[in-house]
This record gives sequence, structure tokens and C-alpha cells, in this order.
Amino acid sequence: MQVRPSVNLKRPLYIWNLMIRNSTNNGCFTETLNTYSSMLQTGVHGNSFTLPLVLKACANINSIWDGKMVHSHVLQMGFQQDAFVQTGLVDMYSKCCDLESSRKVFDEMPIRMRSVVSWNSTIAACSRASLIDEAILVLKEMWVLGVELNASTFVTIFSGCSFKQGLSMHCCVYKLGLLNGEIPLSNSIMSTYIKFGRVNEARCIFDDMNGSSIISWTTIIGGYVNVGNANEAFGLFNEMRQRNVKLDVVVFVNLILGYAQEGNLLLASSVHSLVLKSGCNAEDSIDNSLVNMYIKCGDLESARRVFDTVDKKSVFLWTSMIGGYTQLGYPAGALNLFKRLLGTSVRPNEATLAIVLSACADLGSLSAGKEIEEYILLNGFESYRQVQTSMIHMFSKCGSINKAKEVFDRVPEKDLAVWSAMINGYAIHGMGEEAINLFHKMQLIGGVKPDAVVYTSILLACSHSGFVDDGLRFSESMKNDFGIEPTIEHYICLVDLLGRAGRFDLALKTIEDMPSQVQAQVWAPLLSACRKYHNIELAEFAARRLFTSNPGSTGNYVLMANLYSSVGMWKEAATARGLMNDRRLIKEPGWSQVEINGSVHVFVAGDRSHHLSIDIYKTLEELTSKLLETGYFAETEIFS
Repeated sequence: MQVRPSVNLKRPLYIWNLMIRNSTNNGCFTETLNTYSSMLQTGVHGNSFTLPLVLKACANINSIWDGKMVHSHVLQMGFQQDAFVQTGLVDMYSKCCDLESSRKVFDEMPIRMRSVVSWNSTIAACSRASLIDEAILVLKEMWVLGVELNASTFVTIFSGCSFKQGLSMHCCVYKLGLLNGEIPLSNSIMSTYIKFGRVNEARCIFDDMNGSSIISWTTIIGGYVNVGNANEAFGLFNEMRQRNVKLDVVVFVNLILGYAQEGNLLLASSVHSLVLKSGCNAEDSIDNSLVNMYIKCGDLESARRVFDTVDKKSVFLWTSMIGGYTQLGYPAGALNLFKRLLGTSVRPNEATLAIVLSACADLGSLSAGKEIEEYILLNGFESYRQVQTSMIHMFSKCGSINKAKEVFDRVPEKDLAVWSAMINGYAIHGMGEEAINLFHKMQLIGGVKPDAVVYTSILLACSHSGFVDDGLRFSESMKNDFGIEPTIEHYICLVDLLGRAGRFDLALKTIEDMPSQVQAQVWAPLLSACRKYHNIELAEFAARRLFTSNPGSTGNYVLMANLYSSVGMWKEAATARGLMNDRRLIKEPGWSQVEINGSVHVFVAGDRSHHLSIDIYKTLEELTSKLLETGYFAETEIFS
């Protein structure tokens, strides 16, 4: 409250009250407080009409300090027995989230002074403090005392209810007949059902409403999107348009999320055009949602067009666009965009840095990763858990496991993601013993319970290190000790583990015991293992399954052709290659990359476009000659 210098305005109290009422009714709450302060400076004190209005202003701007000062005036002027003033205090403390003060004022009020508003304010205060059980007790007390319950009594309770409590409150509301025409209450009940995934029950409430607001429509549309039923959400949206309901940003954000889930680029483009027609595209949340929608649909170019049209880009928009390049396999583009971000006035946040570290990992660029690390240390981001986890992952993927370990050791309180990142780092480096030891240490010393992701890493570590018995034991422990149901990643790791060790009988039995819907995806690692052990019969069996379930994968045909050629079965190898040609499948050429002095060089099989290709091939010929001198012979029968 602004205290103004003393002025000599001898206005009567009723004039001040009119000024205070007008500013409060017009929503100019700061002006209300300034007017009240000026009134006090002239020596005029408020009455039972003034104080509730001033307390309402304090509540609406969430100014607990001003509210407490007005409370002191209430005590000084002896309004402790005024029902309107005391109700205003209860409401003010409730809306300012001071439950203790709100409850104290309420409890000191004589029962005869407690109005429905004061009861509702106390219930709201308990609900805002997430004390739903206490809020329900106050409601029951209100009922026992015969105070008339109204729609406002229940609105705030629903927001924090458990499903069982919400169901009970809904029954109570229904018995009291409070839903007729009470749109805010109906919206609250709908939101409760939607929070627990019961969108059909929410739809019944929506259909029974005599009238509806834009909030009603956005609530039910968002509910369908949350449960993955985008078609129903789109249908409701079309109904909204037919009824000429005014569209707002929230509707479009929900719709965009639904289109992103569908991954349908045509539908995504149509909703984008509607956003432009409605004029909602000026909202930052819409821009960000549109970028994410196009990224989910795999259309990086359209996402970038939306991004480029925004003049004032928020850090969230930058992060979404950088993340899009990373997710869709363009890590170099992500790094370039991040460098452009650093040249603006926008400061990246921890999510931005985590994503760009992931891009460095995908690119395998240790020098770029170290540059990002330097920025992190200079700008105080090293304590963010998300950043720490991404740094461990980046250094591991870029081949610097020691640097990853240094970052890991610096993390004071390690969560599951940090442990998992380091275990996965050991796994991809073939350091099985270190991965297993860290896995046990995570549970014994860290007290962290493993999840499905960390079990994927530990099975991968066992596979790469040939620890068959350990891998089988971990696979059983995952289900028996922690109740984690195996996913396709776990099954692939397990089959790969057994195949690499030549345990084909057990690998086949493991596949047979898998759910039928995942069996088709685990034959590839078994086929790869068959080539190592020249197991033609099993390889043909696995190949038939793969050609049926995934006929468009060129890698399976090449694997089979290479297996045949490795044992001199040239006719069969040609047949496997012929199958690929008959189905008009084209194998993508192999490629590799190497980083030299901070620059990444990409080499594609058979490509001589690199400016140093003559020197490179000359060096390769020299190396091949030296290898031949030592007795090495290349496997020239392998298809590329």
C-alpha cells in the first residue's frame, strides 16, 4: 500500500467509500489501496463498508502485507464483532494462502456471525493448502449446523480430491441439486474426472449442462487429448465452431497437442491455418505448440518456418526448435542454432543445455561438448541435475568415459537418472564389471531403486561383456524383485546376449516364451549372431520370420547374404540379394565420421567428394599394404 504525503482533503467518509467502491468494482485494486491510504492521511477512518472492500483489493492482488495492516486497523477500530469485516478477513487470508490466519479469524467468530461466504472461504483455504480432508471436515460441520450449502462451497474442494473423495462430493452435489446452471461447479467436477482419466464420466457431465462456457469446452477437449482420443477432441472442436463458440488459445493448444499425438501432417497444417485465421498466433504458447506439433509430425522445415516468423523468441521456443533438430537426427543443425541463440539477448536454460549436450553426443563431437561444458561452468548451470545427467551421457557417447566419471563423482546427491547415465556409459564402452558394480552400489549405498531403463543398460553391459549368467540373473531379478515387466528393449538385449555367447537353444526358448507381439522384433540380433557361428539352419529360420514381419528392412537381406557368402554358398547369397532387388529395396550406403580440430568430417561408402580424398585413399592403400605384409586378409566376400 502506497503511503502518500499528508494532504488536506476534507472529504466525508461516504465520498471516500464511493471512490473505493468504484475502483474495486472496476478491478483497479491497487488504486483502491492508494485511495484508502490517502483517506487515512486525512484523518478519516473506514467503517464496515470500507474495510471489506479494501480487504477484497488485498486478496485480489495477493498482498498479504497490506492485508495484515488493514487487519490491524480492524482491531484498532473495534470491528471484531462485525460479520462483514470478519468475513472479509477470512476471505483475504484464504486467497493469500495464509491458512493459519484464515482459520484463526474464522474460529474466533461466533457461530451466528459465520456466513456462507466465511465458511466457503475457510474450505477454500484448506483446499489451497492441499488439506482436502480438513476441508471436507469443515464442510460436514457446516452441514450439521444447518448452514445452506451452495455451488461455491464445493468448487475448490474438487481440485484436490482423490477419485474416491471426488465421487463422494459429486454424489452430494447431485443430491442437493446444485448442478443446474452452475457452470463453474460442473467444470470442477469434469476436471476431477479427467484428472483420473475418466473422460466418459466427464462427458456425461458436459452433455447434461444446461449451458457451457469456453472453459467447459476446453476442459472436455483437453480430457480427450489426454487419453489419446484425438478424433473425439476434433469432433468437439468442430461442434464448437458450428455453435459459434469463441475460440481461445487454450482450445488451440489442446488441439495442437492432439494433432501432434496423431502425427498427421495434413491435420497439423489445417489446425495451423485455423490458428492464423483466429489471430491467436501472436501468443507465445501457440508458437511453441506449433513448433512441437510439426516436429512430432517429422516436418522440421515447417517447424523452422514457424520459428523464423516469431520476432520475440522465448527461451522455450529456442529450446523446442533446437530439440527438434536433435530429435529428427540433425545434431549439427541443433548446434548451429544454439550458437545463434548465444548471439541474442535470450539466455538458455537447463533444458536447452541438456538438449544441446544430447546433440553433441549424437554428433560424437567431443570438442563441441567441451565448449558447452565450459559455458555451463561459467554460467552456473553445473548444479542442475538435468545438465549433469546430459553431460555424463555426452562424454560417454563421445568416447571420454573418464570425463563422464569425473562429472558423475561431482554430483552430490545422485538420483536414478544420474546413476543410469553412468551405468549406460560403462555399458556402451564394454566395461561390464564396472557397470555391474555401479548397479549394486546404486542400490546399497545410494538407496535408489532401479527402473526399466537402468535394467536395459545393465543387460546391454552384460551382452557387450559376455556375462551370460549375470544377464540371466538380472533378467529374473527385474521381474521377481522389482515387478518390472520386460519391454522390447530388454528382450532384444537378452537375445543379443545369448546369441553372442552361442547359446542358441536358450535364445530360441527365450523367444518362444516372449509375448507374441514382440517376437517379430527380436529375430534380427539372433540372425546377426548366427553369422558369427555360421549357423545356417537357424539363420534361415530367423530370416524367414524377419522377411515376413519386416520385409522392408534391407539390413536383414544383407545379413543373410553375408552369412551365405561367409561359408561359400554363393548361389544362396545371390538369391538373398535378388530378393532385395525384386522388392525394389535400396540399401543406404554406409558412412562414418571423424572429428579433427573441432571439425566433423563425414565419409560415405564410395564417395570421393572430400577435398582430401586423393591423399586419404593413398594413405589407405599404404595401410592396406602394411597389413598384408603382416598376414592380414580382408573379408572380401562380405557385401556392403
